[in-house]
Amino acid sequence: MNEDLANAWAFERTLRERTSTEVIPFTGGTAYFDQDAPLRYYSNLLVIDDPAASPAERWVAEADRLLGERGLTHRIVAVHDASAADRLAMGFVNHGYAVDRGVLMMLREEPDPDRVPVVVEELTFAEVRAFEEEVLRREPWATDLETLRQLTEHHAKLERAVGARFFAARVDGVLAGCCELFVLGEEAQIESVDTLSEFRGRGLASAFVLAAAAAARQAGVRRIHLWADADDWPQRWYAKLGFRPVATVGDHFLRRPPDARAVTVVPPSATATTAKSPDPR
Repeated sequence: MNEDLANAWAFERTLRERTSTEVIPFTGGTAYFDQDAPLRYYSNLLVIDDPAASPAERWVAEADRLLGERGLTHRIVAVHDASAADRLAMGFVNHGYAVDRGVLMMLREEPDPDRVPVVVEELTFAEVRAFEEEVLRREPWATDLETLRQLTEHHAKLERAVGARFFAARVDGVLAGCCELFVLGEEAQIESVDTLSEFRGRGLASAFVLAAAAAARQAGVRRIHLWADADDWPQRWYAKLGFRPVATVGDHFLRRPPDARAVTVVPPSATATTAKSPDPR
């Protein structure tokens, strides 16, 4: 397996273990649940580590059983074996699941020169909470206050559980953009890169993403990664900051609740600075 991909998946597993309220091993994988955020799809899912030769129907049935027992109406299965995910994809699609494709990108080079100088602040979640709420409030799928509350509180949980750090920039005193940094040992992930639409095109996101990367290096990190949507342009923007694609995988399979809006869903880590994913739950 691609070593960078294996490390990224292990990183993701640690994040889930530390933010879950219930972890249930089963033959072939593990189910993760967060009773604090039942509406957040990617906090309540199955992760398949050993798919063997099993067909998609087996994992569909496991998802129905484990998620259904907890009264959850969405279904999501992550297959952490790239070749198996490709093999299983059509089976999941035939059962009403969508395939989410992400590009793993590693920071390999220095960014393009001539960046616009931007002041970046490291803030606490309490200081960026209102900004995160505003980002969510602008999404077409954010239709109720409870969804907004649960998704916002997940960022607070990440700060408590894994020491998430927040790097932000202002325009005329207004918090205009922000990203998160997670550091675990020698690996770091940059996540939730967001700039409010009225402040885009000013170099803010480039500044706070690079500030987060610099902070990771100062913490002794050797590898810095992020995820981008495989079917959208932000990966090309990340490349200008020195990130290089190392793996493209369709490893997440999601079936939305019957009453959910018909939007394209990508994994929570496949966020973009100017093309925010429509439903990163």
